[in-house]
Amino acid sequence: MDRSEKSLEEVRKRIDSIDDRLHDLLKERAALVRAVDDAKATSGGPTYRPGREADILRRLADRHDGEFPLGPLMLIWRQIISASLGLQERFVVAVYAAEESDACQEVAEIHFGAAAPVSIRRTAAGVFNDVTRGNASAGILPFPAEGEDAPWWPRLVRYGRDPEGGNGPSIVARLPFVPTQRHSGPSHDSLVIAMQDPHPSARDRSVVVVTVGTETSRGRVLGALKAHGLEPKMTLTHSDDVNRDSTLFLVEVDGFVERKDERIAAVAEEIGGEEPAVVQVLGAYAEPFVRKDIDAQQAANEQ
Repeated sequence: MDRSEKSLEEVRKRIDSIDDRLHDLLKERAALVRAVDDAKATSGGPTYRPGREADILRRLADRHDGEFPLGPLMLIWRQIISASLGLQERFVVAVYAAEESDACQEVAEIHFGAAAPVSIRRTAAGVFNDVTRGNASAGILPFPAEGEDAPWWPRLVRYGRDPEGGNGPSIVARLPFVPTQRHSGPSHDSLVIAMQDPHPSARDRSVVVVTVGTETSRGRVLGALKAHGLEPKMTLTHSDDVNRDSTLFLVEVDGFVERKDERIAAVAEEIGGEEPAVVQVLGAYAEPFVRKDIDAQQAANEQ
């Protein structure tokens, strides 16, 4: 064996040693996840915490340097996080996929990993049924868009209004959180609903619905939100399917807004008058990474 072959063999042995250490650390991490699960069994609280998951990935991105690509690194950690979630409960994901090959399905499988069972539903109602009946831990639905004939998000509004319905589902995450070259853009954007309240992360956006009379303008709604420190980033309009005299404004705002935030009541009071307004928080999500930011950070790491 010549010098080059010896050198290559030594490098391979070091790589094997590193793989063994990584494997041992993963086993140690799994044991700690079990300890967390035991603690939650006593203290309560949901197993699925997408805000916490987001902050883990952000922290790793902030400390990352070197030649290993940042995007694949975070996707590896997504697999680790999802596998850890599966250690704590049987985490089933219900996915809306109107066609055999659907963007939401691809994004869900990447985000929640190979170990998570996926239940494909051809209608949004099927996803809601799975989530609300406890057949799925989370539901994946396409990100809302203007002009949809039958948007799914008014269902969340109705759950919030029904005094007999108890706690309904909430928006808790947005996907893809780590966009890949193939899975980025509007066709892949999705929201995650679950039977739990969202939890804040370091950077969030909240989703609010304002129900008003048909004579109330978009400008009046957005002006009231801004006046109370709720900066709108996206606004969609939909005629109420149940009450034809009402219009629904779906508004995405900066920051984490809780259902009982005092600003929500203040906005409703300011908009109201002859046509009372109802303002509801449908949930919140951690702001995902942006593909160009991942590429820029990787380029800086390689310099």
